[in-house]
Amino acid sequence: MPLFKYRASGPDGKPQDVLIEGDSQADSMRRLRARGLLPLACLGLAEHGTRDNSLKNLFRASFDACDFSNRLAPLLEAHIPLEKALGIIADGTDDERSRETVNELRRGLHEGKKFSALIRDQGARFPNVYANLVEAGEESGSLPEVIAELDRFLTERRELREFMLTSSIYPAIVLSVTFGVIVLLFTVFVPRFSRIFLDMGKPLPLPTKIMLNISQIAVGGWWIWLLLAAGLIFLIREIRRGGKAGAWWDRTSLKIPLFGKLAHASDIARFLRTLAILTGRHVHLLDTVSIASRVLGNSVIAQSFAGVASDLRGGANLSRALSRSEFMPEIALQMLAIGEESGNVGGMLTQVADHYEQKLRLQVKRLLSLFEPAVILFLAIVVLAVVISIFMAIMEMNQI
Repeated sequence: MPLFKYRASGPDGKPQDVLIEGDSQADSMRRLRARGLLPLACLGLAEHGTRDNSLKNLFRASFDACDFSNRLAPLLEAHIPLEKALGIIADGTDDERSRETVNELRRGLHEGKKFSALIRDQGARFPNVYANLVEAGEESGSLPEVIAELDRFLTERRELREFMLTSSIYPAIVLSVTFGVIVLLFTVFVPRFSRIFLDMGKPLPLPTKIMLNISQIAVGGWWIWLLLAAGLIFLIREIRRGGKAGAWWDRTSLKIPLFGKLAHASDIARFLRTLAILTGRHVHLLDTVSIASRVLGNSVIAQSFAGVASDLRGGANLSRALSRSEFMPEIALQMLAIGEESGNVGGMLTQVADHYEQKLRLQVKRLLSLFEPAVILFLAIVVLAVVISIFMAIMEMNQI
């Protein structure tokens, strides 16, 4: 769902810049009026414009929304007013940039702005789901419960991310050592033996010739490796920017054995968890699907949910609308349908999200358990091939 920027007048008559979501400009204006604001001028789409300044991006990246929620939740549950709670958090924050962000929120409350609007104005400092859930909490009078739910959600997401990162440290070390050993073999060890063989002027066996050619390419073709490294860096940058390169990678990554299943499971688990959180806080279903779709990292998977909103407007229930996506697991759809029949959609989505997050952890463990011996086996094969080629050359010379 696009993000529109408006110049609007609040209840006090003062003009202010506001960011608000909507399927279209007319829909965003309707949402703006529903918040008690009078639109004065539409300043266009703001979703990308708020991220153009690299200095602002650096500033935003330093703010930890999970840590902020972890501090705010117990204060609100202790019935401390929001403005005072923000002041306590600001006073207890060591990082100057984070303190300034909290103080910005506090100043906005002094000016009479809604907390959800202030969070939305922060852009990338908070996840997409944050402002919408806070707005639902404000409207229902359950802001402390919503912040506590956000705290759990962000903490679980961080734990999952840290689990995947921690689990990949040892395989990364093994891969680095393997790469280093192979480089030493073909740039130091094999060239020294090649000079001995060439000086003797004797014909060499085919395996030895292949190893010598690989060594010559590794040593003499250093500029090729530089070009390949530069090309790889350029490709990664283009993929991160999106566009055709990003779409190509999203399609290709899903076809890679093992990794494709892992990427699919990761996106679906994140999508289901966001659906569970938003549904449990009684956010409008159309907004729920729109927000949850934006947490999908793979554009191919996200595109498969593009028609869900129109199906929901047409009267379809959530399970039927989600079934249009080929990436939605059948068991998840069946459990969601049961939740709709029993009137416990939020609870059923939570159980499904728990199941797929556990499944994701299991897939990560299996992938890493296969990766480590595969890398070690590959290194052993390379070393064995080098040793055999040298041994065959020595045997050939002895026979002569």
